[in-house]
Amino acid sequence: MLGHCTNEKCNRPLLSFTEGRLFQFEVISISVTASHESAAPFDEKPHKETAHFWLCNDCASTFTLVLEPIHGIRLVSHEERESKQQDLFRVSGDVA
Repeated sequence: MLGHCTNEKCNRPLLSFTEGRLFQFEVISISVTASHESAAPFDEKPHKETAHFWLCNDCASTFTLVLEPIHGIRLVSHEERESKQQDLFRVSGDVA
């Protein structure tokens, strides 16, 4: 179970779920990489796992957590996330 803020620079202990922000991610993993040429398609059953992370009030006011396929769970600022979402919106608008 969670014990501390996910932000390594903070690491505040979790005392109550009424404080901060709780994140839940479903992580699907396989041991064979997608670029493995000798692997047959779907030769392994993916392993699903639910992972929980917590940010304290102070960190949650500045940061959020995102799940990236290659890098895993990443702490990003709200500004960085907004900027990336706006870039995606602009690109998808150009396609239409």
